[in-house]
Amino acid sequence: MYVFPAENKLLSLFECEPTLFDTTAKDLPFYYNKAIYQFSNEKEDFIVTLSPSYGEVKIQVTQSISNKLLSLLDVKRVDKFEITADKKELSSVRLTVLNEDSLQTLEIDFKPEFKLIFKEHHMR
Repeated sequence: MYVFPAENKLLSLFECEPTLFDTTAKDLPFYYNKAIYQFSNEKEDFIVTLSPSYGEVKIQVTQSISNKLLSLLDVKRVDKFEITADKKELSSVRLTVLNEDSLQTLEIDFKPEFKLIFKEHHMR
């Protein structure tokens, strides 16, 4: 089972209501739905798509002024999604992907500006 923050923690982090993929199933727990968050900092616009039950995370980052694509991250098997900072001026997450012989971490800052750090650790 994939580990993702609770819906209220994501609302606080992204500071916006998500658009839910399946709006017809009112009783469907958040974990089994697909949620799309759209938000901005002062420099970049973000579209974050989460499918917790599948361990899928997609983050698209564009430059606010030019709408130029800066980054597109599409990970299909995120074992753990952690919020590492959730403050007015600083927000960040850490994604963990566990493979047979390696552990990959992606550290992503949303505020004050976008930053992505990818690390891979071999487990042998």
